[in-house]
Amino acid sequence: MDMVRDLDDMTFTEWFTGLGGSRGSIDRMWDPIAYALGFIDCDKISARCMLTIFMLFAIRTEASVLRMLDGSPQTFLHDPIVKYLEDRGATIHLRTAIRDIAYETGADGLPSKITGLQVRNELREFDAVVCACDLPGVKKVLPKPFRQFPAFDNIYELDAVPIATVQLRFDGWVTELRDGHKMHDVSGDLSDGRAPGIDNLLYSADAEFSCFADLALTSPGEYYKEGEGSLMQAVMDSRAYNRPDDVIVQDTLDQMHRLFPSSRELKCTWSNVVKLGQSLYREKPGQDKFRPSQATPIPNFFLAGSYTYQDYIDSMEGATKSGLMCADEIINAADAIKREAATNVGLPEGKVINKNFREPLDMTAATAAVAFVDDGSFDANENTDMAMRPESAPTIG
Repeated sequence: MDMVRDLDDMTFTEWFTGLGGSRGSIDRMWDPIAYALGFIDCDKISARCMLTIFMLFAIRTEASVLRMLDGSPQTFLHDPIVKYLEDRGATIHLRTAIRDIAYETGADGLPSKITGLQVRNELREFDAVVCACDLPGVKKVLPKPFRQFPAFDNIYELDAVPIATVQLRFDGWVTELRDGHKMHDVSGDLSDGRAPGIDNLLYSADAEFSCFADLALTSPGEYYKEGEGSLMQAVMDSRAYNRPDDVIVQDTLDQMHRLFPSSRELKCTWSNVVKLGQSLYREKPGQDKFRPSQATPIPNFFLAGSYTYQDYIDSMEGATKSGLMCADEIINAADAIKREAATNVGLPEGKVINKNFREPLDMTAATAAVAFVDDGSFDANENTDMAMRPESAPTIG
């Protein structure tokens, strides 16, 4: 991975063409992959980002298998995680806005220890705090004095890309190309995922959405509706983001028809557009060095999130890896945190806590301090070969 990381300062186009790759190959094959990974093209995306994926596929062949959840992420991903935590004594507070992070300041004037979180008008004290946010979230919640540390200040060098997720419901099966009768037939119960069409994640170089799928086929558990057809979901990048929603819908529909000409016989019965102004961090060259480690210069304050330093890209998988690495760091620091917590009978005289609280942030459930009871079943290295911080990770401090 260190070899791949050394390529972070060049674009994938520079790397690929430097080894004899053609422009046509970039336009027809590699650009759709780049847009699917980071919502920018090969002329703008870091070679490290692209090659990280290919390296993973080469090392772990099962990683190249495309799979979709049976339904929504909330039901099939988040809810099981929540149950796992709650079964082990964790408490999760939703819709609990964090106004500020309370901290002590050392003799050098730098933040030295987290004491708690300002939740509405109440200061809740914690021995350790994990800030598990996306990039725009962590920028909102970090107190300004934290930026005196380069590890925190570097986070503000990262920026995020805008996307628009489009969903189109039809009265038939858009990706069924061979049988006109099946394309129109929505009768019966097809909730087992056996509806006509292509049951897979799809890519194309001929649309502004390079990655798309029929969720009624790939994830029928919640997205299939009896008596209705395809639910096509596509993600538009910055090229379409600033267009009005109705224009985005029409552009997506027109491009879908070009990809699947027979779908012109179908009627689009429902549409929806969700815009996210800041999604993944922009994987342009030179950004890897700004990603922070999970351990921070403040001993009892930890970071998790796919933007942090880990051997993967900004993604759900990267977020998971960051969480495993964060757990490692907390375990490594557990004895020191326990010793410090034993001295917290009251606030030591002379210690200074930040009292200049900002206005409430829209950070519901973005930052959480969780009481976790380890029953011995947790293994930070389970199902990953990249859980420990790489040797090339940035120095803490």
